[in-house]
Amino acid sequence: MKDKKLTNNFKLSEFIKVDPNDYQLALLQLLADNLQLVRDFLQEFALPKKTVSISISSGVRTQADYDRLVKNGYNPSKTSDHFCGLQLLSKPTLGAADIVVKNCTLSMKEIAAKIIQWDKDGLVHFGQVIYEKNPKTGSEWIHIGNDPTLIFNYNFVQVVQRQKYLMSLDNGKTYKAFK
Repeated sequence: MKDKKLTNNFKLSEFIKVDPNDYQLALLQLLADNLQLVRDFLQEFALPKKTVSISISSGVRTQADYDRLVKNGYNPSKTSDHFCGLQLLSKPTLGAADIVVKNCTLSMKEIAAKIIQWDKDGLVHFGQVIYEKNPKTGSEWIHIGNDPTLIFNYNFVQVVQRQKYLMSLDNGKTYKAFK
């Protein structure tokens, strides 16, 4: 795959390991643009003499990725936006990434709260923000998905709209409203 810089701090290879089609590339560009804004906004919370960084821990998924996650004890959704234009079921997928933030004075849950507030304020545009935690390992990440209103018309969005701000504290088995 030929790599491409999507923003100042994100490359295509961070989101996908194979050549994307044009639709996937457009979805990933939209996602990277909003993640770049999040990274820039988080700099005010950087540890002393550090720069906040965002790592993509899971980007575009394939059926093989889904099967591997299930085998390893995770609970991925068959309608996840991680499938980025591909789908295991008949629901459209919009592009998503799981992120981990480093060199920040805020906890991952506090970062999720900031992202939600920036989304509500219209500073960034996401369709889903989910704070997730694996209780066995203590690992935490934030699932970020594209805003469907930036991709589809209003009537279609009403049919496919998902709950926007969620949290899962049991490795993706159950979800509840973010608190």
